[in-house]
Amino acid sequence: MAGIKRSINYKNLVPRKNGFVFKFLKKGHHFIHTFIEGDFLDKVGICATDVVGHTLYDFLPEDSANQKHMYYDMAWNGETVNYEGSLNGSYYVACLSPIIINSSTIEVNGTAIDITIEKKNDMKVHEMEKLSMVGELAAGIAHEIRNPLTSITGFAQILKETMNDVPTKEYLDIMLSELDRINKIVNEFMFLAKPRDTIEFKETDIKELIVNVVKFMEPQSNIKSVKVNTVLESSITALCDPNQIKQVLINVIQNALEATLETNKNIDLILKAGSENNYVIQIIDNGSGISEERQKTLFEPFYTTKEKGTGLGLMICKRIIENHHGTIEVESKPNRGTAVTISLPKYGEFHSIKA
Repeated sequence: MAGIKRSINYKNLVPRKNGFVFKFLKKGHHFIHTFIEGDFLDKVGICATDVVGHTLYDFLPEDSANQKHMYYDMAWNGETVNYEGSLNGSYYVACLSPIIINSSTIEVNGTAIDITIEKKNDMKVHEMEKLSMVGELAAGIAHEIRNPLTSITGFAQILKETMNDVPTKEYLDIMLSELDRINKIVNEFMFLAKPRDTIEFKETDIKELIVNVVKFMEPQSNIKSVKVNTVLESSITALCDPNQIKQVLINVIQNALEATLETNKNIDLILKAGSENNYVIQIIDNGSGISEERQKTLFEPFYTTKEKGTGLGLMICKRIIENHHGTIEVESKPNRGTAVTISLPKYGEFHSIKA
């Protein structure tokens, strides 16, 4: 009986609604998939034909394939292996069970369960813990810096007004400019320390707000000879903090201006009604783009590639949008541009959330 291979109905093993099952065997140094099925595949946009008859390296990035090849090798050597994986932004936990006959592995069965919701919740908790730590640090730093900064700025301004020496006045102008930059950084820290204390919700015409932001950014866009094209499909009244939404848009447009290439000096800013009682603002550039690795850390505190950046800009943008019960997402490819999509609730929907 030990040498008889029984036919197994794998359809009975498939976690139909929340996972997939698969099989593979070893040929030479490669593991070839012989079966895969499950609703999780539809969720991540992978067809069974992409997997069956193929190795891990045929449909996964090399680093991910290398890691999973190690797990496959452990299972082929007789171990039961559990591991976490991800495909196209969705997460799963898998178990590899070797089928051993006469002390030799003839194939390995794998079962995987979708854990995307649990994983994203865990990531959000981890992110909130980091934000809390940054907020505490920010409160302490801002408190220690603000008082002496105010005094230094005041004395520098007095000296400038009483000074007749032109070169010295120029030096003082530089000092005041740098002090102003320090003050802006301190304000960013203050926002991180108490983000909700600074929100003032008002009924706001979003279309008018966007027009004002574009007009405000005109000097910078003209310097770079970049045209900001607006497509404002909807006239929307929303309950929001207009100054904070302006801050988000200015930050994102500034990033788009800095990423613009000589070959395509256009930025598209789109306002449109969303699908679920929300509205959507998109800022799309055709610039240098962002690598996949950098996209993973875009909203991390203190992460920046700018020479004079604090690494807080996008993090603050995300926090502002989340405090408005919205979302901000970034899609980008190197040398093909970046699209930032901001989704916010409409006026009525926001009331229902607040209630």
